[in-house]
Amino acid sequence: MTNLRNKRVLVVGLGRSGLAAALFLRRQGAIVTVTDIKPPATFGPMLPGLLAEKIGLALGLQRVELFLAHELVVVSPGVPWNLPQLQAARERGIPIVPEVEVAGWYMDAPIVGVTGSNGKTTTTALLGKMLEASGFPTFVGGNIGVALTSAVDAVKAGSIVVAELSSFQLEAIRDFRPHVAVLLNISPNHLDRHPSFEAYAQAKRQIFRNQRAEDYAVLNADDPWVRSLGPALVSRKVFFSRIEQVLCGPFVSNGNIVYRTGNLERVLLETREVRLRGSFNLEDVLAAAAAACVLGADFEAVRRAVREFKGVEHRLEYVHDVCGVDFYNNSKATSVDATVKSVEAFERGIHLIMGGKDKGAPYAPLRPLLKDRVRDVLLIGAAADRIAQELSGAVELVRAGDLETAVIEAFQRARPGDVVLLAPACSSFDQFQDYEHRGRVFKELVGRLARDVESGVVQWKWTKREAARPKLQAAVPAQEGSAISGQLQAKPPVVAAPVVSPTAEQPPAERIAPKVEASGQPVTEAVDAASSGRASSDSAPEAPPHELTLVYEVGADEYPPTDIVMDEDYSEMPDTGRSRPPVAPEGMESTPLPYEGRKEEKAPVGRGSTQREGSREGSEAKITESADSGAGEVAERKTIDTSGASQRDATAHVERKKSAEPDQSPQLRLLD
Repeated sequence: MTNLRNKRVLVVGLGRSGLAAALFLRRQGAIVTVTDIKPPATFGPMLPGLLAEKIGLALGLQRVELFLAHELVVVSPGVPWNLPQLQAARERGIPIVPEVEVAGWYMDAPIVGVTGSNGKTTTTALLGKMLEASGFPTFVGGNIGVALTSAVDAVKAGSIVVAELSSFQLEAIRDFRPHVAVLLNISPNHLDRHPSFEAYAQAKRQIFRNQRAEDYAVLNADDPWVRSLGPALVSRKVFFSRIEQVLCGPFVSNGNIVYRTGNLERVLLETREVRLRGSFNLEDVLAAAAAACVLGADFEAVRRAVREFKGVEHRLEYVHDVCGVDFYNNSKATSVDATVKSVEAFERGIHLIMGGKDKGAPYAPLRPLLKDRVRDVLLIGAAADRIAQELSGAVELVRAGDLETAVIEAFQRARPGDVVLLAPACSSFDQFQDYEHRGRVFKELVGRLARDVESGVVQWKWTKREAARPKLQAAVPAQEGSAISGQLQAKPPVVAAPVVSPTAEQPPAERIAPKVEASGQPVTEAVDAASSGRASSDSAPEAPPHELTLVYEVGADEYPPTDIVMDEDYSEMPDTGRSRPPVAPEGMESTPLPYEGRKEEKAPVGRGSTQREGSREGSEAKITESADSGAGEVAERKTIDTSGASQRDATAHVERKKSAEPDQSPQLRLLD
């Protein structure tokens, strides 16, 4: 097992994965610091727990010196690998690994990794159900929401770990090795993060990097790029197919899902028993069945799990029937290919809601489907202008601007038997926290629409009442008492339509006729406002110019003395077949952090006294240090005004208090 005790480890990014990694590394005895470019206010609820665990903090700024002062850097999935600070650490020889790599160092249970451009979450969740139904203790996590480092201590002996893995998690792995690796499909995605489609595809291929002959690779025989990987893989290949029979693996034949291996051929279930809509979901069922069967799952348990599986939230999720119009939530369709597959699940009568933060992939693949299946496309978010340009002439386009307007307009345009489908083909960070937040808001809006139609507040043209199309109350996330649960509580709020009384005329949304060549038209004011007030994405947003920063350093004397002999040279560790930890650069222990004070800069502080250094004028750094008794007190928190030049130059000088009386609990104060 890797020994990280007393090693200085920096965790970059304080999302779910970063938080789990920091707490796990601290439990392993590492001296951990967490850094994030977002301001301290973003992480308010987390800070007390981190401080209680003596985890250092550097929030609101990320100095190169901080990265260079550590022996290992662990990166969260949302942090770009081309970050200049990471590049500087690479040049210094400091090992940089993703969070899943750290989990792999300590994981004894076999890992099943699931990746692909689309269908990862559905396949991962369904596979977990199949294994549980077969009696295997199972942990489901990874990109699905529970960080893998959380599984290390939670997984019991004999368990199987099923992990959804994104390209962000796979692109920089070193020794991470799944016993079963599933690759569902590859299509252009995340081109705002990866420099090219080839780079994105290579990141996905990393899942097979460390497999051995006794491992399994589960491949989609219907995807040419995925199928082409087979000859180069050393692991045992298991294919699945919806359109042809395969020699080893599950396939569809005469309305049945058949599993074949060697001389065995067994019907697992009928395709009509699959409750999920769409051919792409059938592929997910085949992939999950393939992985379950090679792990020894019971065939009848596989069938039972499929029959009971209702799908995953925000993945082509049925929401409500409003006057014969079905509403479906596929907020997880954040790529063009996912939206294509969502549209293919319905024959006709679709009112498609698209838009959000553009991810760089072309929207042209949607054009062939729009003519026969889609009545109109309602555009929202920052990508509306580009979508309108690339889909101009294919179908009627409506600039709705925000999600609430799109829901109302789509309903008023629909007729009984039609479908309103949220399948954005974009990420959500321009108007929402994430795709889950967007999906929750959509479902709440549809639920409110159903209630308002039933009560007569909203009338529909297909009823006998005279059409009156009022606006719903604006869904502004920052408002207190809003009926929308889980909405973004940060300013600026999501742009929403103004409140209109039930008797007032609703101003029509801007429409773009199919024959109009509308390339380069400016988006409406609603879209512009949404774009300018977007929520932060998870790819290292810039800190506001006047935002406070928080720096908290953990001193070595806060840790109890240890009699354990440290392993300074990882290369001397015996080869146990598990991945080895990276070698720390020499001479790093003496390198001070950017916020560490040097001995010659410190002045003694008397008991109960307070010193203030720096001017109160302009934008100079203001540091207040509290002098409380206690020889054990060695940690300080500092609040720094980083506006103007002080953001670049302010350095907190930590003063350590001395007293004859011991005090084991540090007194921390955050002062203006």
